[in-house]
Amino acid sequence: MKKIYSTIVLMVLPLLMSAQIKFEHGTLKQALAKAKAENKLVFIDGFAVWCGPCKHMANTVFQEDEVGKYFDKNLVALKVDVEKGEGPMIKRNFGITGLPGYVFLDGDGNVVYRFQAAMPTDKFMKEVEKAVLYGKDPNSVGRMAEKYELKKNDQDFVRMYLDKLKASSSTNYTDVLEHYLKIQTKIPETSQEMVQLLSDHSAEIIFGGNADRILTSNKDSEEWKPFIKKDIRETFQKIGRMMVDKTTTYAIDKKDTTFLEITLVRASTNGFKVDEARRKAVYAFYYLQTGEGEQYKKLMRDEIDAYVKSLDVNALKTAYENWQKRLAEGDKSAQSLKPFAVRESERTGYYVRNYGQFAKTQQEKEDVLRWAKTAYDFIPGDGGIMSLYANVLYNFGDKKEALKIKEAAYQAILKKEGSHSVGVVQDDLNAMKAGKAVAIR
Repeated sequence: MKKIYSTIVLMVLPLLMSAQIKFEHGTLKQALAKAKAENKLVFIDGFAVWCGPCKHMANTVFQEDEVGKYFDKNLVALKVDVEKGEGPMIKRNFGITGLPGYVFLDGDGNVVYRFQAAMPTDKFMKEVEKAVLYGKDPNSVGRMAEKYELKKNDQDFVRMYLDKLKASSSTNYTDVLEHYLKIQTKIPETSQEMVQLLSDHSAEIIFGGNADRILTSNKDSEEWKPFIKKDIRETFQKIGRMMVDKTTTYAIDKKDTTFLEITLVRASTNGFKVDEARRKAVYAFYYLQTGEGEQYKKLMRDEIDAYVKSLDVNALKTAYENWQKRLAEGDKSAQSLKPFAVRESERTGYYVRNYGQFAKTQQEKEDVLRWAKTAYDFIPGDGGIMSLYANVLYNFGDKKEALKIKEAAYQAILKKEGSHSVGVVQDDLNAMKAGKAVAIR
C-alpha cells in the first residue's frame, strides 16, 4: 500500500510543481560556465528590493508555466540585486540603467541583447525570443555593440550595425548614424541610397547634425526629386516634429543645452509656436530629466507658488463634494465628468512631486508642504492625493500625522476597484512604520 501511495505521489508531484523560471543560486561566473556547457544564454534579471515593478514580474510573469518551460530549454537564469554583492558591478559592466533590467549574455560574457521594464507576458516573451535568436547570430546587435568602439572607423561594419539597430527596433543610436555619415565615402549625398538611408533612420535625425545638413541641402533639390516617392515623402513631411522631439531627447541624454537652443530656434522656423511660456516649459522638462534641481527650482518656484495661491480652495472643495454626492446617488452623467478640482489636484500633485525631490532648505520644504496641503484640502478623501500629502508630511513635517493619513490613503485606495497603486502605497506605509525613507510620489 505504501509503495502504491509513493508511486502515485511521484506521478502527481511533477503535475503540481510549477514550471516557473528557475533561477541559479551561484555567481555570474558559475552561470556563464553552465550556459557555455549547455550552449545556452545567461538571462540576468536585475532588480532591487524596493522595486515594485520587479516584484510584479517575479510574482506574475516569471511564475507562468510556458515562460518557465521556455527558459529551461534556452536560458540559464540569474537573479541579481543590483545594490548588493556583485550586483553593482554587473549593473555597471552590462549597462543596466532601469529596473527591472534584463541582460542576455553568451557563455563568454558578451552582451547579446538587453531590455527593461515590467510588461505583459506576451510582450516579455517576444523580447526573450528575440534575444535567443540574436544569441545564435554572430552579428547580433549586442555583439556588434561590444565591437563598436574597436571597429567604429570601418564604414562597412558601421553600416551593418545601423541596419541591425533598425531591424531590432532599437532607439537612441543617433551617434552611430552621425558617425557613419561622417566617415562613409561610398554613398553620394545626392543619391537614391542616401535618400533611403535617411528615411530608414529618420527617427534618429537631430537638428545640427550631419543627417540634418544633408537633408536640408537636398530635400528640395532636383537630384532628390525622382527618389522621394509616397512613403518617403510622408516620412519627410513628418520629420520636422520628429526632430524636435528627438533633439530634445538628445540634449537631455548629453546634458547639453546647446541642442536645446538649436531645437527651439529650428522648431520656430518649422512653424511651431515658441514663445516664452513654451521655452520655459521645455527648460523645466530638461532640468527635471537631467536632475538639475537647483536650475529647476530657480525657474519654477515663483510660478508654482503663484498658481497654488490662485486656487479657490473652498469653491473647488464644494464642487468636488457635490460631484462625489452625485456619483454616490448613481448619477450616470457624473460618471463621465472630470471635475475641475480633480484636474487642479493633478497639476498641483505634478508640481509637488517634481519640486519636492529637489527641496533642501527649510523654506523649500515648507513651500512643498503648503502646496501639497492645498490639494489635500480641496479634494478630500482622494486616496492618491492623501498618499502624496502623507509622503510630503513624512519627509518635511509631522511623521505621526503622516502615518495616520497614509493609513487612510491605503484604505481609500484599497476600496477603489482596479487601482494599480495599492502595492506602492502599501510599501510606503510599511516603510513609514519601520522608520525608513520614502520618496515623494
